[in-house]
Amino acid sequence: MHRKYGPIVRVNPNEVHFNDPEFIDTLFPLSGRRTNKPIQIGKRTGTPDSMVTTVDHDVHRRRRNAVNAFFSNNSIRRMEPILQERLRTLLRRIRSGEPNKALEMHPVFRACTNDVITTYAFGRSLGLLDRADFGVPYFEASDVFFRLEHLFGHFHWLADLVQALPFWLVPMLFPSLQELVAKQAWWMDRIREIRGSADMSKAKDTIFQGILSGGLPEEDVTDKRLLAEAQLIVFAGEGTTAYTLTAAMYELLANPPVLEKLQRELAEAIPDRGTMPSFVQVESLPYLNAVIQETVRLHPGVMARQARISPDLAITYKGKYTLPPGTIFSMSPLTTHMNADVFQDPHVFRPERWIDNPRIGRAFLGFARGSRNCVG
Repeated sequence: MHRKYGPIVRVNPNEVHFNDPEFIDTLFPLSGRRTNKPIQIGKRTGTPDSMVTTVDHDVHRRRRNAVNAFFSNNSIRRMEPILQERLRTLLRRIRSGEPNKALEMHPVFRACTNDVITTYAFGRSLGLLDRADFGVPYFEASDVFFRLEHLFGHFHWLADLVQALPFWLVPMLFPSLQELVAKQAWWMDRIREIRGSADMSKAKDTIFQGILSGGLPEEDVTDKRLLAEAQLIVFAGEGTTAYTLTAAMYELLANPPVLEKLQRELAEAIPDRGTMPSFVQVESLPYLNAVIQETVRLHPGVMARQARISPDLAITYKGKYTLPPGTIFSMSPLTTHMNADVFQDPHVFRPERWIDNPRIGRAFLGFARGSRNCVG
């Protein structure tokens, strides 16, 4: 549609879609304009009360402020022992695999990222990386739920119905969701455990201790809302991270010169191959960071349109088109990342582009942009 009609297109009766990298910061500002989200995003994802799908700008800021500190660089550095322990287990499981039997890496990565994010969120994990099946039945149930999102997006009543069902009834109506429901019950038990803890002085230790001791109003810390927040945090911390790791592994194996160049950089930065590198050792490696950026450019973790609403102010595009307050507008990560005007040969995996021309970052939407960007 953009190739035929240009950089601004009405994609449905209620939404205008843009494909202009120069207009990203106007559509998704960090400050200076309130930014709401359409209610259907929460309905579609099944987490209408989570931070990401909160409709109102001010309520979103309040809920996000309660978790912001947990995703700072300093906080991630404090998690380093957990990350390194899980990575050692990951490497051990790979090395101990059965001879002549293929090991599917996506579930392995997903088990690792699930262990990390649940430990950070609740103070403990299910230890999926230590299980023989890596927790595959739970991942399969989660994928069934994701496929339902297409129905939820069009039939909001169905999303409301599923959300309203008690834990015990969902598996009877939707047997394929049994493993997911069991995990939801586990998340809820951990939240109630934290809520009932006599010592909340360790609020800095886990995400939900921080939320529950963060002075949020009563409506923000109900069981229903915190379960939605748990589902968001686990799905985002587990799924998109594992997908990125899987995509990076594919691209490196499919492009041997890139893999060789990355290995040389890592060998120079970490001469002792027997040690687990620290965050400090790798965070500033230019080629490693370029590989990560290029992976997310070609394989963004969230493919859906990034839809927003400016409730108070009109948005004018190049003096020609004006979107009145309340209009839904959007951009799509993959559409923007495939813009050949910014990313030459956009389908080619070429990490060097991020080093040769850092300005291309202005067109990057891998983690959304503006005041509603990804907290992680």
